[in-house]
Amino acid sequence: MSAAADDAVAALRAEVAALRARVQQLEDVEAIQKLQRIYGYYVDKGLWSEVVALFSPDCEIEISGRGVYLGTAGATTVFSRLIGTLIGQPGGADGLMHGRLHNHLQLQGVVNVAPDGSTAKGRWRALIQVGVIGEMGHWAEGPYEMEYAKRDDGVWTIRVMRWFPTFYTPYEEGWGRTGLPMPGVSAEFPPDRPPTHVYETYPSVFVPPFHYANPCRKKT
Repeated sequence: MSAAADDAVAALRAEVAALRARVQQLEDVEAIQKLQRIYGYYVDKGLWSEVVALFSPDCEIEISGRGVYLGTAGATTVFSRLIGTLIGQPGGADGLMHGRLHNHLQLQGVVNVAPDGSTAKGRWRALIQVGVIGEMGHWAEGPYEMEYAKRDDGVWTIRVMRWFPTFYTPYEEGWGRTGLPMPGVSAEFPPDRPPTHVYETYPSVFVPPFHYANPCRKKT
């Protein structure tokens, strides 16, 4: 084979390798988007054991000002105890109580996969409806900053979840009239670490740090 032919074959191999890497990256982004949406559907119905199974064993979870919970035990505490106490079954069992509502929409996903393809970061917006019929109805909203890790078997898991609420407000009054305070650290179920940020919800303003740079700004 001539030198020119060798060069052509080498160029084709490089192009194929680049295309394979690009396809893998797109597949990873799609898998992570699906993972996050599945999380939202499980949280909707209080399926806490299914939610916890989406997290890696070394996970970190921080929801509002409650502090940071670590590992599978921490994830179980967050979902079946801290969240499940209001809307879930007694004892933290899966499923919503009768007359409870917990819609958890996952919106505006931005996912960035690391060059090595084994980790990724994401930012999402949650729009939440919480209801206990005859007693209360709340709106809540805020962005997630996420980190994901790929297992040895190629399955993506959630490694870090931080949710920063923008507002809590009663349905009857809405955000035009009332901003409820952010939940603090639980005395009954204390976190493993204190909150990473100290801030207040609406009417105060807090912008959680972005994991990505503005793609349209020129690099200097």
